[in-house]
Amino acid sequence: MSENIEFTPLATSDPLDDEQPITTSTSATTRKPNPHSPKHNSLAAQIERLGDMAISGLGPVLISLAFLLLSVTIFCFYSVFLPFHHPWNEGKGISGNLAYIFHWIWATYLVWGILGNYYLAVRTPAGSVIDGVSSSGDAMFQDILGEMQSYTALPPTCKRCHLPKPERAHHCSVCKKCVLRYDHHCPWIHNCVGHFNHRYFLMFLTYLPIACVYFIIMGAGPFMLAADASSESNWPYWMDRSLVAFSEVLAVAIGVAVGGMGIWHWYLALTAQTTLEQYNNAYMKKICKKRGETFTNMYDFGIIGNFQDVFNIGPRGRYPWYTALLPIRVPPIGNGKRYERSGRGYVLDFGEDDEDMV
Repeated sequence: MSENIEFTPLATSDPLDDEQPITTSTSATTRKPNPHSPKHNSLAAQIERLGDMAISGLGPVLISLAFLLLSVTIFCFYSVFLPFHHPWNEGKGISGNLAYIFHWIWATYLVWGILGNYYLAVRTPAGSVIDGVSSSGDAMFQDILGEMQSYTALPPTCKRCHLPKPERAHHCSVCKKCVLRYDHHCPWIHNCVGHFNHRYFLMFLTYLPIACVYFIIMGAGPFMLAADASSESNWPYWMDRSLVAFSEVLAVAIGVAVGGMGIWHWYLALTAQTTLEQYNNAYMKKICKKRGETFTNMYDFGIIGNFQDVFNIGPRGRYPWYTALLPIRVPPIGNGKRYERSGRGYVLDFGEDDEDMV
């Protein structure tokens, strides 16, 4: 991103104002090229399009692979890890098997959280600009404008969809549409992460690392036994020891990778940012710092307020707090085309030639 972009301060937008947000104005030489220009038909553009097609086609394969790996590790826990530490004692009843029951309930809750949120993240559309609009043509255009926070005689329009583009919406080159509060396209869920499924994706990234840590701890003993070739005759489980060892290594790898991603997305959620907005906000902070000003994220209501917004709970939401702990279908606040703002802020705008394709 060019550092010579001229920064022109204008009045910020507010739900009660008709003024425009602070933007960065760009000259003709710094704007993004027109998508219909020869440059966009270059070899690089063709390769990018092929990459998008590959990501789209790979989605169902990755979902199947995810369910396969989850099934192996879940079965490994219940058939090997749990009996290894807490075998069921026949004849002692519930009081004599409290440890087994506790771990079984905790593990089942984690499995429910992982599979439930993953399913909802996959099956819930992230949200598009035409959601809730049944008309067509100019009438559809006006309906979309009416659902947006504010617009002028020349509202922001996606150069790919040729439709009004609400705030925080971006065009996904894989899904070929503008996605509401777009974060990124995830091939592992064969879906975009956006307004309507962000909660489920975030909770999947939460339950899975927690389960991995628990799995690794419970699997340390069985893993050592499985890795000991001299204990071949002492292996009492019908599940192959190589699968047990593989499950433990897989849990370590997934725990590190998904755990790091989960920490990052929790930071974004609690600061009221998407992945794209974080990059834009970081750029605007640099601009503001050079001008001796303080950057303000207009969607930030503080950690607690942002948490309530993500899960639609508490004073800012409509659901009880405990629903945040359950993998159930809970709609987000609002329709994704307009957002409450905590105050005045900054919007990054690259001008009318911005195709906004990510």
